Amino acid sequence: MLVNDFRLMVNNTPVKFVRSPNFDPALQETLFVILHYTCGPSQEVAVNWLANPASKVSAHLVIGRSGEITQLVPFNAAAWHAGLSNWKGYQSLNRYAIGIELDNAGMMQLTGNRWVSSFGKAYPDNEVMIAAHEQTPNVMYGWHKYTSIQLQTAAEVVAALVQAYGIREILGHADIAPKRKLDPGPAFPMEAFRMQVAARVAGLPGLSLPVDAPERPQPAHYQVEDLESGLTTEYAWQTAFKPVNLLPVPYVSQLGTGADLHRNDCGAAAAIMLLRAYLDGFTLTPDEFYTRFAVPGPDPYLSVTQLRNALGSLGLLTDFKAGLSTQDLFAALAQGKPAIVLLRYKVFEEAGLTEKHFEGPHFAVVVGMDIRHVYLHDPLYTNPVDGNAHAYPLDLFWKAWKEVAADSRIPNPECSAILPTAGIGYKLSRPVRVNVAALAVRSIPENVAATLRTLKRGETVEVVREMSGWGEISSGGWVYLAYTIAA
Repeated sequence: MLVNDFRLMVNNTPVKFVRSPNFDPALQETLFVILHYTCGPSQEVAVNWLANPASKVSAHLVIGRSGEITQLVPFNAAAWHAGLSNWKGYQSLNRYAIGIELDNAGMMQLTGNRWVSSFGKAYPDNEVMIAAHEQTPNVMYGWHKYTSIQLQTAAEVVAALVQAYGIREILGHADIAPKRKLDPGPAFPMEAFRMQVAARVAGLPGLSLPVDAPERPQPAHYQVEDLESGLTTEYAWQTAFKPVNLLPVPYVSQLGTGADLHRNDCGAAAAIMLLRAYLDGFTLTPDEFYTRFAVPGPDPYLSVTQLRNALGSLGLLTDFKAGLSTQDLFAALAQGKPAIVLLRYKVFEEAGLTEKHFEGPHFAVVVGMDIRHVYLHDPLYTNPVDGNAHAYPLDLFWKAWKEVAADSRIPNPECSAILPTAGIGYKLSRPVRVNVAALAVRSIPENVAATLRTLKRGETVEVVREMSGWGEISSGGWVYLAYTIAA
């Protein structure tokens, strides 16, 4: 392909041209290519609409799902495709950009068992990608997939425009009009597309562009040997792809030694993971957890309240929050706070991503997140290598996190988490100053307990644990915190 006299040429022949009246006389500069989806049922419908003066919109090109190309506006004129827009100091990008529309139905919603577009047409599952848009990461929609030939044709077209005009950047409509536009949507492989265009401009062989989401790797194991010591370490397949900023939380399994007396002990395992992360030398096992906190019943589900009370009794203060978004979860991780989350485990099982069958709600610990995955310390794995920071796709995690509320037998709020009040590595103690004439230091946190000694007004002590309005101090004993102020 090449550009000649502001027209696109294929095999030295101009592509089909249907003139649109919706344009301004001249581009101010040709700096960008903006990609759009048509959000319509066909290329023909899109071309007719863009060529209709009543629509007051247009584009330079429309690329169909079979790779056919129609031009509506010459490349030296300003088509009306960008609307209110800005990018790096440039306003109203119609004056600076070539607009390309791709025949694509765009975002759609699941109605019954069918994916239905905004214009009422239903599409089969194999034409739909389920994903969250970066502008609304906590909401999953269906997105019409682009065809392989359509993507390849678009890459050839943009490469020809780059060579003709020295295009500075390839952008989506959502880049230049955020919160107003979503196209070309998550189904468009933007980064791979840019690389494909760059390869074509450089004269390198083009790579096929992905039409579907990347396949999820199957579980596999490998070993790495330290050549100096001769020691080997076993890794799971996903280990090599984990982000480097996983929170340092020791993994605890609910299966095997120390966790073989109960079936529903994921909550105990999750709580112990947090305690081991925050308390040096903490070695309680899931079986010992039930004994330590006198949990009744032969094989009970632990509640959020039971877990928080157990954590608090050992000095790890937490908050419980529901209705969280993925941004909230990311913010907690950025603050160094691992989250105990409650999930509908069946979502992962139905996707073929689990080792064990489990029907009920399941506790796990979130230790990391990136744009594709949530990394869970999932206690329901026999081999710690598999359960440690196990990578689950973000869309499936969101579904499992939300749908836990749908279990009528054991109701739980959707998208909830137990969050430590302080991040890992942050000092958990705090200084307080006595604010009464005399303050008794008690042997246990009760008003009737024995008095160990008395503190005077103005004395400062370090509180290392808090429970029910009482604070345990570093020198031993408990004080009632209502009679102190922050030092």
